[in-house]
Amino acid sequence: MNKKILSLIILFLGVFSVMQAQNDGKIRVKGVVLDETTRQPIAFANIGIIGTAAGAASDMDGLFELIVSEKLATYMMRVSAVGYASAEMKVYEARDKGEVQILLKPVTYGIGEVDVTAESLVLKKLLENVVKNIGRNYIPRPYNYEGYFEYGVEVNDGEKKFKEAIVDIYDSEGYKRSNVEQTFKALNYNFSQVRRSGESGSAVDGLIYFDDIITADIVRNTRNILDLQNFRDFKLRSKGKFVYEGDSVQIVTYECLKPSLSNSGTANVTKFSGELYVELKSFAIIKNVMHITSSAFNLLGRNLLLAGDSPRHEVMATITTNYKRVSSYYFLSGVSIVYTYKDGADRIKGEMQYQTTKVSVNKTTPIAGRVYYEEVPTDHNFWDRYTIYLEEEE
Repeated sequence: MNKKILSLIILFLGVFSVMQAQNDGKIRVKGVVLDETTRQPIAFANIGIIGTAAGAASDMDGLFELIVSEKLATYMMRVSAVGYASAEMKVYEARDKGEVQILLKPVTYGIGEVDVTAESLVLKKLLENVVKNIGRNYIPRPYNYEGYFEYGVEVNDGEKKFKEAIVDIYDSEGYKRSNVEQTFKALNYNFSQVRRSGESGSAVDGLIYFDDIITADIVRNTRNILDLQNFRDFKLRSKGKFVYEGDSVQIVTYECLKPSLSNSGTANVTKFSGELYVELKSFAIIKNVMHITSSAFNLLGRNLLLAGDSPRHEVMATITTNYKRVSSYYFLSGVSIVYTYKDGADRIKGEMQYQTTKVSVNKTTPIAGRVYYEEVPTDHNFWDRYTIYLEEEE
């Protein structure tokens, strides 16, 4: 499988253009972003050229590719990720290293002895401010996302069967915390390109599973830690603060005391906890990590109950959601989902990732309904050429 490396294309003001990668007058920087301590890949790290809008993001394997104009050779390239100290180097230095390995050092969170009751009250007030400012921080009107989606499954650490797609999303309301039914009606998607590692052998093989990505956007969706009426169900603690891209970020850990579908968005949930990263200047969430254990696994989505006679498998999932600010608003920049469960003697591991590559606010295209099956034939020429990069217009 050829891993596709994505760059971010933002069309808020229409000042950028997307072009095919060319060798003439361009610098191509390829590499991987790793945790300095564990040497594990860091997903959704931001790779940017300081002083310009050029940028890219790492995928779930920490891989990235950035293509910029030769005139930016002497500019500084900054690599940053939530929870890590940033790293910088000259663009030409990264280019000359071939495939560069970038190690980011985990930040140390400062925290002392605190009164647990007082801490909980302060953190609840913080989350109330997060909810209060959603309409100011996130896109408050109709928008389109275009993004890259990949879903893979492996059995007993064997060969991964995967599907990947280019997905178009339309939200007719914007970031408003409507009820579940209204949110579902307002947010639709379809697929313009699809590729899979093998031909679909059954109806299940043709499923897209994209609804789990949509519901991971906890700012846009309800039935999660940000529902004010659910605060009493959670134990909140501070994990400390750190500085990320010049702003102070508070980490709030949460543990659900009475897990249910209404406060976790997951049917048959037995355990639910996580971490919220809140940018204190704007009260915006920039990252959320959820750890969920459920007593049953539904192929159609984690928020759906199984039929009575369906086989039940305990599933453990980690869902990471990232947000990024460009121009006036934050948007959903990426989601990764990793889940495991046992099916008899077999250990099943599934991985999903989504990265937004284009955001349109001023000029939107409505989409009717949601596509649940792969009805798009594979365009091999498209996938052979598929590397997108961001170039600032003259």
